[in-house]
Amino acid sequence: MMTPKHLLAFAALGALSLAACDRIKAPEQPAAPAATTTVAETPAEPELPVRPEAVESTSGIDWEAARRDMASVASADRGEGAFQVQSGAAAPPVPVLLPTGIVVPQSAEGGVKFMPMSDGYFATYPGVDYDIVVNGTNEVIGARDAGDTSADTEPSYLATASGAQVAFSRYGADYLIEFECKNATGENPECIGEDEALEIARKLVIAGTR
Repeated sequence: MMTPKHLLAFAALGALSLAACDRIKAPEQPAAPAATTTVAETPAEPELPVRPEAVESTSGIDWEAARRDMASVASADRGEGAFQVQSGAAAPPVPVLLPTGIVVPQSAEGGVKFMPMSDGYFATYPGVDYDIVVNGTNEVIGARDAGDTSADTEPSYLATASGAQVAFSRYGADYLIEFECKNATGENPECIGEDEALEIARKLVIAGTR
């Protein structure tokens, strides 16, 4: 049987046990960081330069002017040589301009060649110091309106890594004469001067038209 003394001792022991439990607590856990959502940034696409497109200018060819000029040139002076240029519906899609007075060596393999193309034509003339390639096309680069037949230009000379070029516009078409050196050496071969190249360009005659 517990006496009052024993009850007091038991109560005191319980109080001490509760106090000890209050002091012994589990260590506090650090708060979990808030979840964050990372959105990957899409790199902006670089702006690419807009290149002018080549467009056909068949409808812009001044065929009437070409026919007038051809009628004024004697057939013997049309620079055709070993080939015949078709006229009318079978003609290339640009007036055909060819050089005159070109001397082709007898030893030249293949001789003079003429080839109609879907957008124009090209003709080759082998020579001793350089070969001549004449190109005509109805495709123009955006700087010139495809329907602008008044944009005829004077021949312009440019030295190239293989020789030289002369470019110009006429009848609404673009023409390029290439001079390809055969015996010149070095990084900048010189087989034809500017005056001579421009003279050949100015002496081109019309040999075919629609």
